[in-house]
Amino acid sequence: MNKYSVEPKSRKELRMLARQIRKNLGIEDQLYFPVVELFERLPDIYQDLECQIVNDFELPINVHAITDIRAKTIKVKENVYDNACKGNGRDRMTILHEIAHYLTLCELNFTLARSFDEERIPTYCDPEWQAKCLAGELMMPANKIKNMDVEQVMKECGVSWDAANYQLSKI
Repeated sequence: MNKYSVEPKSRKELRMLARQIRKNLGIEDQLYFPVVELFERLPDIYQDLECQIVNDFELPINVHAITDIRAKTIKVKENVYDNACKGNGRDRMTILHEIAHYLTLCELNFTLARSFDEERIPTYCDPEWQAKCLAGELMMPANKIKNMDVEQVMKECGVSWDAANYQLSKI
């Protein structure tokens, strides 16, 4: 069994990172995160990154988007991109999740290692959890949503019920 692990990061650390990213983007006071706009502009910010919208059949059925850290490429299925443009929360989160992988592994250089150990990798060392956490913190800043209910978070942040409920449970 091979799994990947990254250097440990707590939710608190990823929350602070999300706040810094929002500040760097000049959107720290904005609630709705401009996922599609960021996806489209990232190659201007990071010249070695390529963001591609690919035919739905180019990726496996159960893969909606993928980040290749070696090739520095983010590929998003066309239907995911189109739905994100329409404001679909799940698809917006999918794209931001891949952006989070790119940022943490390629730009912030979180250490990535392959593990052949049979033991479970701790959550805080799981690159999937870290990308999910960072994307959630970017889309739903804890300091901005702490007094909202699930429906308000869904509407104001453009996220799914599951994402809003999960994020509120972590505040």
